[in-house]
Amino acid sequence: MTDSNNILFSKAEKSIKKGKITDSARLLVLMGLPSSGKSYLSSYLHKKYGFTILSGENITFAIFGTEKCSRSEYVLAYKTLRQLAKKLLSKGYSVVIDGTNLKYIFRKQIYDEVGCNSTTLIYLKTDDKTVLSRISKRGVDYQNKKDIKSNCSKETFNSFKNQLEEPLASENYIVLASDNNIFANIDLFLGK
Repeated sequence: MTDSNNILFSKAEKSIKKGKITDSARLLVLMGLPSSGKSYLSSYLHKKYGFTILSGENITFAIFGTEKCSRSEYVLAYKTLRQLAKKLLSKGYSVVIDGTNLKYIFRKQIYDEVGCNSTTLIYLKTDDKTVLSRISKRGVDYQNKKDIKSNCSKETFNSFKNQLEEPLASENYIVLASDNNIFANIDLFLGK
């Protein structure tokens, strides 16, 4: 690993919410529009099941000091995220990748580069009215480096919505409604 990669890893590792080592590490890739409940669900998975959380937003902020970056900076941040996921899984950590992951090409990079046999895409869906209501109430907080909260305008939301590519039949995925039953439904999925 080069010195620049070591520096990126060192910065990115400060943003990780590490969980527990298990005998059967698995990878959950969250997918959904802004304010669809991805970070809410990943926090639950961390607390209840001991998943390690890799948040694209947190890693980008840890590396570059902002979650709003150039395309090349995003590419570097998400490459680092995938490398960290692979490393953590090899050590026995179950990992949640918390990001929008709206385009298939980005999801495929995770599948190909991380290479975990037990990978599931979890697509969080909710209606636009609910998401826009959540966005309007969303606070901004950059103090907790392991839980960055940024804002999202209606225009940004619409831009993300235009990028959405539904999961393909070839992807191992489930769809979860982002509603009051989200925790009960993820518990059913995990069989616990």
